[in-house]
Amino acid sequence: MTSVRHSVRAILFDGDDVVLFRRLRPGREPYWITPGGGVEPTDASPEAALRRELDEELGATTGPALHVFTLVEPGRLSMIFACRLVSLDLSRRSGPEFLEPDIGLHQVRRVRPEEVRTLPMVPPELGEFISANAATLPALLDAATYAPGRYRPVVDVHLLLIDGGGLTDGGVPTDGGKVLLGRRRGTGYADGEWQIMPSGHLEEGESVVDTAVREAREELGVEVDDCEVVHVMHHRNAGGTARIGIFLVARSVTGTPVNAEPHKCAELAWFPLDRLPERTVPYARAGVEAVRRALAATPPALPAPLPALAAAADTGDAGAARAARAAGAALVASRPPTLSLHGWDVPGSADLAAEAVRAGFEEVTVCLLGRLDDAVLVLSDDETDRLPATVVRPGEGVAAALARLAPVGEVTFAGADDYVSPRGLAGRRLAFSARLTEAPEGMVPLPAGSLGRLPYGEGVFVRRASSGLLYDLSGR
Repeated sequence: MTSVRHSVRAILFDGDDVVLFRRLRPGREPYWITPGGGVEPTDASPEAALRRELDEELGATTGPALHVFTLVEPGRLSMIFACRLVSLDLSRRSGPEFLEPDIGLHQVRRVRPEEVRTLPMVPPELGEFISANAATLPALLDAATYAPGRYRPVVDVHLLLIDGGGLTDGGVPTDGGKVLLGRRRGTGYADGEWQIMPSGHLEEGESVVDTAVREAREELGVEVDDCEVVHVMHHRNAGGTARIGIFLVARSVTGTPVNAEPHKCAELAWFPLDRLPERTVPYARAGVEAVRRALAATPPALPAPLPALAAAADTGDAGAARAARAAGAALVASRPPTLSLHGWDVPGSADLAAEAVRAGFEEVTVCLLGRLDDAVLVLSDDETDRLPATVVRPGEGVAAALARLAPVGEVTFAGADDYVSPRGLAGRRLAFSARLTEAPEGMVPLPAGSLGRLPYGEGVFVRRASSGLLYDLSGR
C-alpha cells in the first residue's frame, strides 16, 4: 500500500494582503509557498497542526481557521485553511529550516491575493486558488467572525415576570415585588451568573413581542399575553461588542414557570426588584433597574396640565398658560428615559478582565502602545515590527502584566480583539496606550506617520490611538 503524507497549509490574511514565504535555497530558483507543514502524530487535529505550524514558522496567532480547499497530489493530501493574522513574533520561530541558514531562507512577504497567481508558487494550484477566490475568502472569514455587510447588532429580548403582588393595575411595582431570574450554565457566557428569565435573541420575521412569547414558552413553559415594551438599552460589553436590549413586562401569565431548559439554566429563583443577587450579569442588572424606575414613575404626564392649559386659553391668562406648560414639561422631564446606554463609559482594567472571563476566554493577552515623544515604540527584526505583548499569568491583574512590558503610569485602553492560541485556547487581546519616559531595552520608534511593518490588527490599534478614539483609564 502506498503511504499518503498529510499536511496543512494556511492562506493567512493580514488586512487585505496574504502572508507568504519567499523561499531562497542554494542551487534553486526562488519560489513562493504558504505557511504550513506536515501533520504530526501528536497533533490532535488538522487545525491543531495548522496552529502549531503557524507558531513554529511565524510565531503567529490567528482568529478562526476555515477549511476551504483540499489539494490532492501524488503521495500527499493537503488541507488548506483560511484565517486572519492577529499577532506575529518572529523571535518565537523554531525548527531547523529557520535556525540553519545553510538550508535556505524563508522571507516573509505580504502580497495582494489577486497577484499570487503571477508568482512561482509551490504548488501552483494553490496560487491559482488564492487569486481566483481573492474576494470570496475574506468574505467567508468575515462571516465566521461577524455579520458581513451593513452593521447589524444583536437584538436581545428580555421579558420581566414580576410576582408577589408586583404590579398595580397601572403597572407600578408594589412593595415586595420580585422578578424571576435564572442562573446560567452550559452556555459559554456568564455561566454561574443570574440573568433575566426568559430572555433570547430576536429572530428573522419576529416582532419583539413574538420573541418574548416564544421564549416564555420555550424556557418557562408559560403563556404570556399583553406584553409591553418598557425600556430599550444600547449596551456594550467591556472590550467586546455592542447589542440592543428590549425589556418588556407581561400583564398576563398563564401557568407556573418551570425550568424547561435545565441544560442552559441551573435554577430559577425570585428576587426583590431592588435587591438582586451579587452575581447578576451587569447588563441584566442595569435592565432590571431601568424597568423598575420606569414602572415606578408617574404615568405619561401630559394630560395632567391640559385642563389648566385649556382653562388658561379660555380666559386669556398668559401667565397661567406659561405655568401649565412648565408643569407639563417638568413632569415629562422627571420620567426616566425609555432609551439608555450601558457599558459605553470608561471600562476599567478590572471590568475588561472580568468580561473576558464572563465570555469564556481561556487566555488574556495585553499589548502596549508605548509612546515616547509622540512616537510609538515597537519590537523590530529584519522582516517585521510588533507591539510588545504578554499573556496575563494566572492570578495576575492586567496592570501587573503591563508592568512586565514596561514601567507605565497612566494608561489608555486602545481596543481589543480575539484569537486562538497555538495550543487552541480561545483568547482575548487587550491593547493599552501609555506615555513612557524612556525606551525600554529592545524597543525602537516607528517612523513618524508610519505603521512600519506592523500586522494589520496592531496597526488598527495605533491608528485608533492616533485619532484620539481611546478610553482614559487613569485613576480607575
